[in-house]
Amino acid sequence: MASVRAASALPARTPAGVLTVAGALELPALAGARLAAGRAGAGRAIRVANIMEVPDIIRWMRGGEFLLTTAYAVRDDEQALADLVPELAARGLAALGVKVGPYLPRLPARLLRRADELAFPVVELPGYVMLNDILSEVIGTVVNRQALTLERSQALRDRLARAVLDGGSYRELVTLLAGETDCPAAIRGADGTILAAVGDVPQHAVAPLTRPITVGHRPSGDVALWTADGQEPDPDQATAVEHVASLAAMLAVQERVLAERERRYRTLLSTELVSHPPRDRAESARRAAALGWDLERPRAAVVVETASAPEGGGARLTEDRLLAAARTALGADTPAWGTPGGLTLLVAPGGPDRTALRRACAAACPGRTVAVAAGTVRDDFADLHLSHSEALSALALGRELDGRAGSFVRLHEESGVYRLLDQLPAPELQALVEETLGPLLRYDAGNDGSLVHSLAVYLRHDRNGVEAAEELHIHYNTLRYRLKQIERLTGTPDKDPMRRLQTELAVHAHRLLSARAR
Repeated sequence: MASVRAASALPARTPAGVLTVAGALELPALAGARLAAGRAGAGRAIRVANIMEVPDIIRWMRGGEFLLTTAYAVRDDEQALADLVPELAARGLAALGVKVGPYLPRLPARLLRRADELAFPVVELPGYVMLNDILSEVIGTVVNRQALTLERSQALRDRLARAVLDGGSYRELVTLLAGETDCPAAIRGADGTILAAVGDVPQHAVAPLTRPITVGHRPSGDVALWTADGQEPDPDQATAVEHVASLAAMLAVQERVLAERERRYRTLLSTELVSHPPRDRAESARRAAALGWDLERPRAAVVVETASAPEGGGARLTEDRLLAAARTALGADTPAWGTPGGLTLLVAPGGPDRTALRRACAAACPGRTVAVAAGTVRDDFADLHLSHSEALSALALGRELDGRAGSFVRLHEESGVYRLLDQLPAPELQALVEETLGPLLRYDAGNDGSLVHSLAVYLRHDRNGVEAAEELHIHYNTLRYRLKQIERLTGTPDKDPMRRLQTELAVHAHRLLSARAR
């Protein structure tokens, strides 16, 4: 059988630093050896070399060994020698080197057949070689190559680490990875989106080599490598991908820290803007400019509030998703920040209306109701706290008036009489309510009644009893009975225009106070 050299026996791409059986045949100590059988396994990697004096040593094998023997212990039993091959292959050994000489003049045919069947390399060693020479050279070559591999791996990790420490990005990491492996590579987000890629990355082909990017025990994406023609990735490629994945996790942590710092800075400034007039206009403007906010433009405070739908559905809401939806609807330069259960924004006039904002936020958090309330536009950012107060009032009023609908859009400037009543001090509103509706409120409290609500519905329908009874889901005669109770407790306001007006204002004031209380 002709000798098999490394060039013909190696796989398409031999991992750097790995000594294969075919590669070992190139060593000087094995110059006279030949691959007698199991040629298909010539690419097996050699981890270590050992000498077999007796077959019992096999049970101590861990895999990857190039086992050398004179076959002295089985010199008179060809079947026993042939039976070694399946056991060696099953234990994952790299190859069997048999010295042909005085104890075994030739390799048995049945041994060679079994080796070919199992693609297990059997190397015929000439009788003049010293097994210790082969042992020493193979082990030394493996150790040297491993050291070189470790050195190369550390050099790659150092280059990658320097790229990160110098402010590098995912793009720089994946560029270094693709250059090192000569393969298309990509870094992907947790949702599969490609964050950075180099080379002809297949859009739908599964990457043969991936490593997860883990941040705080949570998956944050992965690093993917596409080998040429779908070849099996080698250990060097796997090591490079692992290095990139670990450093990509460091970048992800850095990004999260920076994002959290910016979020806190943004929230602190914005909360100050909507809480009170700025103590230092110049300083507030400078801090806003650092965030890319133009406070010289007129703006109105807008409040977004989300809540679980009555059916209880809905995905878990995140501030990032809401912010992304709001900025998509209103523009990336719109000042916005998260609040418990929603957002607050400073919106410039002339852009998309508040209904578009509500739709965008509802799409970002399905299964939840979304309420949007806006204050009036203020030319001076020192007055944004007034606009914010108006937005909160409009939101509270919307919950009271549109609470059954859940989702609504309410503008303070379109609040009608409530806008006027909202300017009055709470004691004045309470006095109006007590003077006009006090007896009804006390009756309802003591009798679990609904006279005030019935009166409000009756007035809203312009004193149309049929329509009011339909909304209240009661019989028309029941409504008539309640109206007589109201007349008995408060008089007959319909006969006096001023009393009629006062009654309607008192009903609206009561709803406004109820909204504030909630």
